[in-house]
Amino acid sequence: MIYPVPQKNDLNGNIVHINSLYVEGEYKALAEQILSGYGISVNSGFTLEIIVSDSRKTTYIESLSRLSREKYFITVTDDKITVEASCRSGVFRALHTLGKLISKCELCTGTLEDYPLFERRGYIEGFYGPTWKHEKRLSVMCLMAKYGMNTFYYAPKDDEYHRAKWNLPYPEKELSELKELFDSAAENELNVCWCVGPGLTYHYTSEADFEALIAKFKNVYSIGVRNFGLLLDDIANDFQYADDAEMYDGIVDAHIALVNKAYQALKEIDADITLTVCPTQYFGDAADYYISKFGSGLPADIRIFWTGKEICSAFLTCRQADDFARSTNHKPLYWDNYPVNDAEMFNEMHLGAVKGRDKELYKHSDGLISNVMEYAEASKIPLMTIADYLWNPVEYDCEKSLENAQREILGDKAELFKYIADHLCVACVSRHGSAMMSDILSHLSFLLATGEKGRALAEFKEYNANMRECLALVSDTSVELFAEIQKWVKKFAMCCDVLDAILAVWENTTEENKIKIKKLLDEYNSDAVILTGFCLRETAEKTLEL
Repeated sequence: MIYPVPQKNDLNGNIVHINSLYVEGEYKALAEQILSGYGISVNSGFTLEIIVSDSRKTTYIESLSRLSREKYFITVTDDKITVEASCRSGVFRALHTLGKLISKCELCTGTLEDYPLFERRGYIEGFYGPTWKHEKRLSVMCLMAKYGMNTFYYAPKDDEYHRAKWNLPYPEKELSELKELFDSAAENELNVCWCVGPGLTYHYTSEADFEALIAKFKNVYSIGVRNFGLLLDDIANDFQYADDAEMYDGIVDAHIALVNKAYQALKEIDADITLTVCPTQYFGDAADYYISKFGSGLPADIRIFWTGKEICSAFLTCRQADDFARSTNHKPLYWDNYPVNDAEMFNEMHLGAVKGRDKELYKHSDGLISNVMEYAEASKIPLMTIADYLWNPVEYDCEKSLENAQREILGDKAELFKYIADHLCVACVSRHGSAMMSDILSHLSFLLATGEKGRALAEFKEYNANMRECLALVSDTSVELFAEIQKWVKKFAMCCDVLDAILAVWENTTEENKIKIKKLLDEYNSDAVILTGFCLRETAEKTLEL
């Protein structure tokens, strides 16, 4: 199985084994670049023909009644592979699918037709906390492109030129790094949207502030950016300057005036520029006064961010999306606050698969953009599941997608990593963690209670040994992912100590061993970092009653 799951995969004939390919047609250099990343030589051997044609077949998605630049076909016979697409975007997606099929030995004769269901699929660096390093941004970007995302919003709250110094141009070094980032995005078929957040100090009646805002857009426009965002989230709900309050009836009127004025100025710079806005009310009841007036006051082609019923919503449904559209005259562009773990969530580590998003949300929204964590390597795992969901939500299987993501990031370490990953999935999309530990401890307690003490002890020892082996694995801070999660690794070590103490009482029920459990459990509970669920404490407390 490859991910994201293709829409129509009829490659079900004879298995075709390939080590090298000879490319005919267009985009030979692109084919060599992408396929070499899968260990496939592109010099000679099996014929790969790439056909680019702007036809109904390669552009139109019948089931969605819309055009797509990302649609493609792969046809495999016993002696040839043919890729058909309308442009570079479709060829790019097809070559990644082909690379996955060949590297997993899943290429068979037949035909594969594929296209994304969500039109906008991406992520936003929009969290509070240390910004990602430049090389991390590039790394995440390449991986997300490989798995079918097509959009990246640049909006890190702690980039001072995004928010605190919104009215100042980027210095040459920072602007050069942004250009490298955006150039790389174009190579990876990602649309980049650069965002500015002026609301902390913006003076709505000041022409100087407006001129500074447009100058900032022009500053970034100069490096090739054509998609912009104006973010008014997490700012004061009322005016901070007296003359603003005199000019406008309410803050929403000032926001509408600002967005429309900025939109017109951007269109005068370049008619192809797009604008996304985040309102001050970006969650809750879509029929509320602010958001309904805000949306109704903006042109139809301005995209509006919305996080759903909550800031971090457990569920995003088609009905909620339709409510938003009726109220604002805009389909919502979801700013999905998963897997982000800033603010009150800083003690959580979100490594689980995305859940709770309607399988038909693509029909009712303008797309979905996932807000990432300050931990770039850790963000890759949940982001891959989000990419799978966005490409083909109908066939999305959260558990299988998560397993694939863990294998992609960790290789042969993935199986052992599951012993800690079991505890790092408590988030808005899943309030229950430690599913594997809960099942195992429940099973062991049953064995002990039904007189199978020997079997219970043997299986308990095996589980604890695996936990310890996992602890040794994730304690290696030379691995970037493990270095990022050390706060949780420290508590995982405490968890292992508690489990060993519980096992010691099961083997030898002495008061001394019980005192050790209580001491270790008190230390464990005093650490605010979120790890295991109730099952560990429950087992410890029942053991103290033996």
